[in-house]
Amino acid sequence: MLRYNLPALLVLSLFLSLTGCNGLPRTTTDNAPPLGPVLPDSEARNAWIAQALARDPLASQNRQPAPRQSNAQVVAKLRQKRDVQLPDAYWTQWQRNLDAFDADTLRHKEAQRALYIATFTDQLKRVDDLTLQRLANAPDTLDAATREDWKLRLIDRYSRYIIDSEVNRDIIDAHLRRMALMDRQYGVCALDSDCWDRPPTP
Repeated sequence: MLRYNLPALLVLSLFLSLTGCNGLPRTTTDNAPPLGPVLPDSEARNAWIAQALARDPLASQNRQPAPRQSNAQVVAKLRQKRDVQLPDAYWTQWQRNLDAFDADTLRHKEAQRALYIATFTDQLKRVDDLTLQRLANAPDTLDAATREDWKLRLIDRYSRYIIDSEVNRDIIDAHLRRMALMDRQYGVCALDSDCWDRPPTP
């Protein structure tokens, strides 16, 4: 299963840039005060927002997956282990199903990342020029209370991303349906009880 969770060290580095060495908030249930209305755009504000986004590990992260076995390699190893005579087309379909699952997972995670970026951008649009400039260029120069507020907003955004970007039930169910249809098409359950198209256990 593909996973693109943000490395902990990147999050820690952003915490430290906002807070120095004062550590995490007192509790994760603390809430930052609400921000004001969206302020008018300007060339300078847009540039500062872009710079602030570039400092954020998740917003700026290069979305390269961690090294892993290819689906072709996974299927090839499985084919060697299973003592079942099945045509090449079956194993080709198995790989396609894994590719489809990975694509669904990636789309879901990217949608949640886009929501994270949109939320952060909206927050940045609501702060005054001086605060925005400091968030963009030198967050450590913010006063202690403001740094704490932005640390809490970061934790809230990132926590929501981690929870919401996990593979959901719809993606898993779609994968299971594809695998069951594949085994049904090739009559696998008649050859091997360890198949995807088994009736549910009572």
